[in-house]
Amino acid sequence: MISKDISLYKELVAFCKSNMQEIESKFERHLEFTPFHEECYEKMFFNNRHVGAPTPVKDLKEQIPELTEAYKKASAYYLNPRNKYKKGYDIQLGQWYEKALTMFLNTKGYEVSKKGFPYPDLIVKDKAGNTLAYFELKFIESPFLLANRKIQNTYPYKSTRYDYEASLTLDTGEKMEGQRGKIEEIETQGIPVHFIWWFDCFHIKGIFAMPAQEVFDFYDHVGNLHERKTREGDFETHQETGKIYPPLLEMTTFSEYLELLETMKQKLS
Repeated sequence: MISKDISLYKELVAFCKSNMQEIESKFERHLEFTPFHEECYEKMFFNNRHVGAPTPVKDLKEQIPELTEAYKKASAYYLNPRNKYKKGYDIQLGQWYEKALTMFLNTKGYEVSKKGFPYPDLIVKDKAGNTLAYFELKFIESPFLLANRKIQNTYPYKSTRYDYEASLTLDTGEKMEGQRGKIEEIETQGIPVHFIWWFDCFHIKGIFAMPAQEVFDFYDHVGNLHERKTREGDFETHQETGKIYPPLLEMTTFSEYLELLETMKQKLS
């Protein structure tokens, strides 16, 4: 399974590089997936899936020789004050990742299009027009390096949480509350709904998904895990500051998500 996950993400990265101009001609992203990232995917994520206590970062640094230096560089950048925030830039980033994934899924035989609130952002159909799934897409490139100090409620783990499995943030508040009823209604029709994260971090990279009901159950257990400080860009538009960090190690991989779509397609054909 891990070889399938790695091959699929490499395929996605290659696709993005080959179609950079079509994805966005004025806003480039420089994606990479090196042997170091493969090792991080295997030893930090894959080997830790569904454990009661994630491996401490200090132990992972012993297993992955380049990880210590990677953390030093990341800490120097991400732990500097970053209180200024431009919503427009964040929106552009989100649109880039959304379009890239949408185009890639199209090459796999799926049509992905926008869907208005309170539905999830994106709807997936097969070529015959049958609805297969809905999902919300989030991109994450900033690790929560202080997770082991800031996250007090460690559910579902029996030990502290770490940035490599606790960086896939999700805003709580009005949008989540407003969508929950609609999502639960969709799921009664047998249509799966997921929150999907494109994790493009300095160590782990990949596409990860969690069923919406598991996200809601997680939120019901923990409430807001963190209230970030107000940033300059928050005054441009309303921004939620309450955060949860669903556990990466409990998530579905990209290849597993595509298998789910294929199962839905076969079911409806």
